[in-house]
Amino acid sequence: MTEDIAAADLQLGHLSGSQVMGLSVASFIPAVGLSAVPAFLAAYTGRSSWLAMAASVLAFTIIGLFVSVFARRFIGTGSLYSYIRHVFGSWSPLVIAAAMIPGYLVAIMVLVLSVGLYVGSFLVSVGVTSAAGPEIQLVIVVVATLIAMIIAFRGIDISVRTSVILTILSVPVMVIITIATAVNGNMDLAGQFSLSDFTPNSFLQGVAIGSAFFIGFESTAALGAETRNPTRAIPRAIMVVPVVLGLVYLAATVIQVPTLVDAADTLALGISPNAVLAEAAGVGFLANVSDLVLAVAVFASLIGFFNYGSRVVVSAAADGLMPSGLTKVSKRHKSPVAAIAFIGIPSLIAPALLIWLTSSTPLEIYGYMATLLVYFWVVPYFLICIGGAVLLNRSNAKKSIFVNLGAALAAITVLWLFVNGILNPGPAPLDVLPYVMVGTLIVFIVGFGVSVRSNTARPVAKLPE
Repeated sequence: MTEDIAAADLQLGHLSGSQVMGLSVASFIPAVGLSAVPAFLAAYTGRSSWLAMAASVLAFTIIGLFVSVFARRFIGTGSLYSYIRHVFGSWSPLVIAAAMIPGYLVAIMVLVLSVGLYVGSFLVSVGVTSAAGPEIQLVIVVVATLIAMIIAFRGIDISVRTSVILTILSVPVMVIITIATAVNGNMDLAGQFSLSDFTPNSFLQGVAIGSAFFIGFESTAALGAETRNPTRAIPRAIMVVPVVLGLVYLAATVIQVPTLVDAADTLALGISPNAVLAEAAGVGFLANVSDLVLAVAVFASLIGFFNYGSRVVVSAAADGLMPSGLTKVSKRHKSPVAAIAFIGIPSLIAPALLIWLTSSTPLEIYGYMATLLVYFWVVPYFLICIGGAVLLNRSNAKKSIFVNLGAALAAITVLWLFVNGILNPGPAPLDVLPYVMVGTLIVFIVGFGVSVRSNTARPVAKLPE
């Protein structure tokens, strides 16, 4: 076991396994997944959505197993950034950091915009018709970002506690709607399993959509140094997302998709999927409140990603890729205050400017940023799958055939997320986003390379057990 600890002032070995598990689940927004996964799949894949979702769950379970190969052996504060150097050497963390750091910035922007959309939808439903406009959306974005930053500043304990409580409060509404749909709706299992509307293209599109909901699922690895018994707790916290939440989303897809497909015309009018399901299942009284509940759930995730992203920034700064001042940790709260500010300020300013200065609606901006987020994680996942296979082959060559097949399947899946954006481009500006990711990656690689050469990196402690 090797430790890569970038900031000794963090609360090392402090978090319990249940705390890390709770934050992992909260960060992947079960309530929103129950609402959004079936809705997006139904729009593109129809009654065959369950197959695409099953493929996504399988692929990301395999990716999770490869990440866990590292998590069981290495402890760090940089997640995949800290892991990859143990296989490929000094060039690989630079490449992963160049993808993950802008990736975390985009992830937080996506979550902030999502809070705005759900709060705005709720306010519209209660008569505040201007809530979807730029003025109120701007206020929501600013307030949500600042509150999440303050909670992250206050330390990891309050972050975990707040996120878990908000998640517990948010889940029951969507669970009730989903169960009511199963009892009172038309699941049409025969129609779903007949695959009568299956096409290879819609299946591949569905895999890309289903996979998007797992992006960043390994982020709790950034808390490894702050967790007790991390080689046991972190792999469990990683795998709970694709295995447990993945199966929950798959079940929700089977339950909800027929109703959503039949209600395509209603959805086209702008009615939210959760409202359509609630009305169809006879629990329409939950339709309006569900949007507010989903906003609460997304905010819980926002807190988690501020904590994850800031630790990756600290690790990169400790290695000389970024200014050393970003490693500063609050003596009182044991939180990486400079890194939180580094990812928080751009994540506050960029969405605000896009909402205020462009003609795009907040929903359109959300779609652009969410798509870009997926592209940023392609390179880290591809490298970690190959790296995990290399690591396993070194220790047990007898299993190399199965390991290599798994690595190939997972790597092809994540590459498809990028290739799909080129082969099946959406309308502008979605069609240029793959190239935006590549350009950003190159700029960060060059910038990090220059920084490493011009600055004396603080050495990272590597202590064999």
